[in-house]
Amino acid sequence: MEDEIEECIRKKTLWLQLPATVRKLLGNSPKEYERYIFEFSIKNQLRYRGSLVRTVCKDEKKYYDTLVQSSIQRLMLYPYHLADMIVKGLRITPFIYYVEVVALLIELEKSYDTMPNFTAADCLRLLGIGRNEYLELVPKARSLGRRGRSKAIRALLPRVPLNIPMQPWWRVELGFVLEDDVKPLSESERALIDLLIDRGSQTAGTLDYNDVKTLYRLGLIYLDVPITTADKVSVPPLKGFVMNRIAGDYFETLLYKVFVSIDEHTSVADLASVLQIECELVKQAVSLYCRLGFAKNLQPPPVVPQHVSWQDAVTTHNHQPYSQISPLTFDPSIDDDTIQMEPVIIKETPSTSKQGQEEYIENINNGGGRRVAVLFDSTLAAYLMMGNLSPDLKSHAVTLFEVGKLPDESLDSLLMELDKVVADPEIEGEARRYLAAAACLRIALRTLRPRLRPLDLLRCEALHALGTAVRTRLLNTKYRLALSTAPLSREARAGAAAGGLPHVGPAPPEASTPWMRLYLYHVAGYGPPTLLLTKGTQLRSVPRLLLGYSRLAVSWWGAEAALEGAGAALGAGAALDAAAALLAANTALRRGPVLLQALGVRQPAPLKHLMFPPEADTCPEAQAMWSRHAGLRRLLKRLRLTRSVGYVTLADIGVKDLGCARPPATVQLVQTKKKKDICGIAKPVSEISLSSAESTDKYSEEYAKSLARLQSPIESHFAVTPTTESKSTSPANGFTTVEGGQLLCDELDNLALDDQKHAHSKESIACSDDLVPIHSSSTSIEDLKPDKKHSQEKSTSKDSISTIEDLVPIHSTSVSSENLSKKTDKSMNQLNDLLSPAEESISMFTQLSDKLTEMSAAEGDSGVDTAHNISDDETCKPERWTILDLQFGIPLFDENLCEKICICVVERIAKPELIEKVKEDNEFIRSDVLKFVSQCQYYPGEDMGIVKRGSLVPLPRKNLAFENGRISEWAGK
Repeated sequence: MEDEIEECIRKKTLWLQLPATVRKLLGNSPKEYERYIFEFSIKNQLRYRGSLVRTVCKDEKKYYDTLVQSSIQRLMLYPYHLADMIVKGLRITPFIYYVEVVALLIELEKSYDTMPNFTAADCLRLLGIGRNEYLELVPKARSLGRRGRSKAIRALLPRVPLNIPMQPWWRVELGFVLEDDVKPLSESERALIDLLIDRGSQTAGTLDYNDVKTLYRLGLIYLDVPITTADKVSVPPLKGFVMNRIAGDYFETLLYKVFVSIDEHTSVADLASVLQIECELVKQAVSLYCRLGFAKNLQPPPVVPQHVSWQDAVTTHNHQPYSQISPLTFDPSIDDDTIQMEPVIIKETPSTSKQGQEEYIENINNGGGRRVAVLFDSTLAAYLMMGNLSPDLKSHAVTLFEVGKLPDESLDSLLMELDKVVADPEIEGEARRYLAAAACLRIALRTLRPRLRPLDLLRCEALHALGTAVRTRLLNTKYRLALSTAPLSREARAGAAAGGLPHVGPAPPEASTPWMRLYLYHVAGYGPPTLLLTKGTQLRSVPRLLLGYSRLAVSWWGAEAALEGAGAALGAGAALDAAAALLAANTALRRGPVLLQALGVRQPAPLKHLMFPPEADTCPEAQAMWSRHAGLRRLLKRLRLTRSVGYVTLADIGVKDLGCARPPATVQLVQTKKKKDICGIAKPVSEISLSSAESTDKYSEEYAKSLARLQSPIESHFAVTPTTESKSTSPANGFTTVEGGQLLCDELDNLALDDQKHAHSKESIACSDDLVPIHSSSTSIEDLKPDKKHSQEKSTSKDSISTIEDLVPIHSTSVSSENLSKKTDKSMNQLNDLLSPAEESISMFTQLSDKLTEMSAAEGDSGVDTAHNISDDETCKPERWTILDLQFGIPLFDENLCEKICICVVERIAKPELIEKVKEDNEFIRSDVLKFVSQCQYYPGEDMGIVKRGSLVPLPRKNLAFENGRISEWAGK
């Protein structure tokens, strides 16, 4: 509602000209519209003349006075674009303005962190009051008495502004000058004032620097920083920036948008066109950058003739480097984090080599200046800031975080600092964690830059702040390819940040959520026992499928990925004891969904990282793993990993992963049935004639093959029986005890006696068509031999069948016990073959099926097989290493892995013929993951509504479990 009203105010629409819909929003009240006009004009610091506010407020001076007071209360930047009215009309200079701002904070006893970033930076520039100075003033103010406290506080603050840096091309404007102000001035200073009165504003460089400095500190003149539409500016590593908080007012929002969009090859007019913002506003933002020293005008106006006194003028900031700054804990989900960065002077360095310069020029000539974007998230910038690695490196880190961009022209100085840090042997302890990120960033830039220049570093969150339309225009105008680092935080959403660019990195928004893990396990058929629990679920005990595991990993929905995420976030650092994991999960479930995974039997699971594409890895062990592991082969084909880069994280959880011989093509949740609906007589669905010896032998041979693949139904990996015929009776998982062996012998003896008594009992068949009890036993091959004298039947008591979660579907041939008992008495004419009904393949995702079919058909001879089911016997082989996670992009936690992947990018992936293929693959993965998420939310045939792709990832509607290669609904046990 407010957006429509504000748009009318910007267009200066009068009440009589308002659309009927807007009038209705205002309650058909002209007074209400006038109130909106006044508040909007004050909040956006609009000039009185030329705006709609002049029809509402008739007193211009009163309007500007209200504007200034409101800006002070909101801790906004000084309105430099209105300085001609505020200084000359109200005699409020920037120095006086910021004295009032600081005094207000001290009176209210507010923290220094409450001052917005740009306001704090300007205050530091003019008053010299930073965090430490403010902390010293607060106790002094508390010791003052109540009477005259406000005036006493102002007495503690500076009387005159600092000797600020000035540029010769700035303009000198006359302020509010009274006759008493002129009396103590020198002759040259009076002459300068007379000149400004007679001839108006003057270029600062043509005047005496000392006179300009003196009059400015007395508040008799003020400085204007002129910017034209043709000007181009560069943003070097930030100096004098204070990281407090983001206020979110109109001008600060504009400043950050311009920050991430500007470069030294784009003029102000072109930038305004890309951002679709008024050119005057962009000029105001660029002018402030130059005033604060955050930007440098590449084409300043000529200063002729320049006064000789400017040879000794202060034109650059001279701040002390970082000293004894304790980095604060970084939390990217909170905007009010405070990390003050003292400014330093960064020396501009030339390109690293002559060859690099030649390649840079060649790339610009061939590619029209379009660049390569390396996307990162706030975590990388935070690691570089908090590591206390070096003062100059922190300056670059502040730029990466606040500007959201480090252009190719600034990467030489960054690499020099990274070289120094990586070579420092004294960095130990927790700092090694941050050093790894710096070392990997250095390797990535050293490897990618020579072949992909010009190359810019872009922060994903800063790109999202631009909005979809502006971001798309910016990227399509300036960039040709996007590469992502890995792993990225949930807020990064690199796929959306890359827009329409070919993107080597995570494609779907779900890539940084538990949905992606479940999708990987579903595709591969391998993965650790996993539970995805909805918000509000309560765990009263360790879930059945996680019993036996002493180490569990708990990941809540809002958890951020760490740069060493392939290490600490997913491995030993994140694995908790079962009791602690249960407590942590219940606590996190109050706020959102939780992913609970098994990560070790006796100790945390060791991890292993494999890069893809596999052919780019020269390690024989990795090559063997890709060729042998059925789950990896499925991921390679389904996700088209031969045309992307990244890494797969494998884990040895202490128990072999049996996998799934035939992973289902779709996830089809089954509604929980009542107990009375479970019991019944199994009915055969096919008949096989065994009237001849040939057919009997043929069946025996086929059954022996199927039995070799048959896995016993299990509750968990700790109840696994041998899956093939073996002389050894040891359990498949290798856990044996003497007591357990004796107990097994006793139970088998009792079972044999019971079987003779109840061989033909009807109660021995108490299962539904396609379900068998967990504790039942499969018939051995020996029972099928012709010379067998006695057949044994295994009966199951009714007590062993209680709930549907105790039953598992059978997808291989089993033999009817009744027909086996008749085999010793007479020849068998028919054998009822209990086959499970074919899995339903009814698609309920019609809004996506056409697109997926089209994309699969479009592959043609691409060499990528998207088939999901693999029926070869090798897929049933248990694997020691199970699939834990997969990340697209350049890893920033392992130097060797990072280097191999970056080499693969420049040699294989970043080729023109593969660029369009990368876009197609990303689109396929997006659609496929969305389809998977939809399948996990609804039962077959259930009305799922309209599935719409958006920036928000859907939360799970049901508790889901992954076990034995399949995803099902978890019933709570």
